[in-house]
Amino acid sequence: MTEDRPHPATMNGAEALARMIALWGGSGPQPPAPVFHVPGEGILELIDALEAQGSAMISCRHEAGAAVAAQAAGHVTGRPGIFLAGRAPGALNATLALHTARTDAAPLITIVGQPSRRIMGREPFLGDDFARSFGPIAKWTGVCTEAARLPELFATAWARAMAGQRGPVVLAIHEEVWHENLPIAALPASPPPRPALTPAPSELAALRRMLTAARRPILLAGGTGWAAADVAALRDLASTTGLPVATSYRRRDLMPASHPGFAGEIGIGADPALARQIGAADLVLVLGMRLGEINTFGGKDFEGYSLIPVPKPDHPLIHVHPDPDELTAVYRPDLPICADPGPVLRALLAEPPACRPEPGWCDGLRRARQAFTTGAPGRGPIDLRRVMQQLRVALPEDAMITTGAGAYAHWAQRYLPHERAGTQLGPKSGAMGYGLPAAIGVQASQPGRRVVALAGDGCFTMQGEELATAVLYRLPIVTLIFNNSLYGAIAATQSRSFGRRSGTALAPIDFTALAAAHGARGFKVTRTEEFAPALARALTGDGPALIELITTEEALKP
Repeated sequence: MTEDRPHPATMNGAEALARMIALWGGSGPQPPAPVFHVPGEGILELIDALEAQGSAMISCRHEAGAAVAAQAAGHVTGRPGIFLAGRAPGALNATLALHTARTDAAPLITIVGQPSRRIMGREPFLGDDFARSFGPIAKWTGVCTEAARLPELFATAWARAMAGQRGPVVLAIHEEVWHENLPIAALPASPPPRPALTPAPSELAALRRMLTAARRPILLAGGTGWAAADVAALRDLASTTGLPVATSYRRRDLMPASHPGFAGEIGIGADPALARQIGAADLVLVLGMRLGEINTFGGKDFEGYSLIPVPKPDHPLIHVHPDPDELTAVYRPDLPICADPGPVLRALLAEPPACRPEPGWCDGLRRARQAFTTGAPGRGPIDLRRVMQQLRVALPEDAMITTGAGAYAHWAQRYLPHERAGTQLGPKSGAMGYGLPAAIGVQASQPGRRVVALAGDGCFTMQGEELATAVLYRLPIVTLIFNNSLYGAIAATQSRSFGRRSGTALAPIDFTALAAAHGARGFKVTRTEEFAPALARALTGDGPALIELITTEEALKP
């Protein structure tokens, strides 16, 4: 007979935060995502506490990759990804990833260890004032100096990461907190709720009137935080009303590519015909999307605010967004509505506006989309259009495609259709190196999914060390590297602007051999007909695989 032992009434700060991370991370419909980290000074007690309670953790090679993986996990789970950073060197290595999380509206909580309070301000080893360092990037920064405040500050961090325009927050914790005790009863069992922001009846009435009066309307959808029901409502509204829908940059997965109302994707590499038609619209409804430079490029790359003139276009503009600061950040919409997309869509479905687009308006948008996504065969020994078609056939509909930044990304954007929401991740910040660590974040958070990362040779080498992380945890990620020994996008810009190039040539790398050196399977492709067999082999077997496509500069121009 065993003796019943009383449960302790207190636990130290490291144990308390580990428990809150575990409880809150499993509070939604998705399974809890791992905690991503690079072990270092200031967070060792928390890592040990997480290990002791059996929490899933992914130890990465670099803080930049760990933070990207965590923000990708935040994207796919709908809860803040958790990233642990050591003191100044470790935490500051993650600055770009925090900027990407802010730009891409990804909920992310970064926990940073801090030296003892008694030596702050005395040049402590690896110390930093993170409130000043991360203040311009993060949505919120907090400092915890005593364990008693840990539940309050972690709740604040969670709520700020999820509120309005989702994004990154930073909580710095002094080392005393890990060792001080606090009552277990003080730990909340669940995170603070995020109330849905709903439109006022008067706003909905005005919205219906404006949609009913329009003859050339278009809806631009984007942003994050879309639930499955919201995406279904968007699709149903397009079917019910005939309202054509285009999506923001790298959010084309919000509408099925086969839907007759899908008009395409705006942003870098958008179809010039779509830009012209948006300019000809007599009403633009922006739903959940930010109206910054990248979403307002016109018919040419890097001409921001030309798709929709600033401060207000000639046609009526309606902007629906959950963050009030976003509604007038750049534009002055005729009807600003501070609300989540879901409640607005469901209200419009319950009482649909009598949309009457003029003959040929919707069909013209769809025909332009179909012409843009067929195009001409790619140049060179590898036809990248055909590569994207073969990739689509080989992957299930729910496969996640992650992409970094570079000229190669235009091929997937134009020729790789998406039928399901939540199958596309790419940095709107323009950050190179994103594809592989983001794929790790998705694969580790949703183990049953097929995940494929796309990268250029310059893009991959910026965070390619995380291939070792994928090998360590046997994550079955397939990475496609488009290798032309060049910073292709920048080289093209230099050629257009100056008639010559500087600093964009890259030393050739044998990525197939590099994969083998990491313990991953590698395949080299030099001709179109070699890709399908290599992909079939890469998609089987255990652990990560890498396919290196030897391309030319011309081949990267869709």
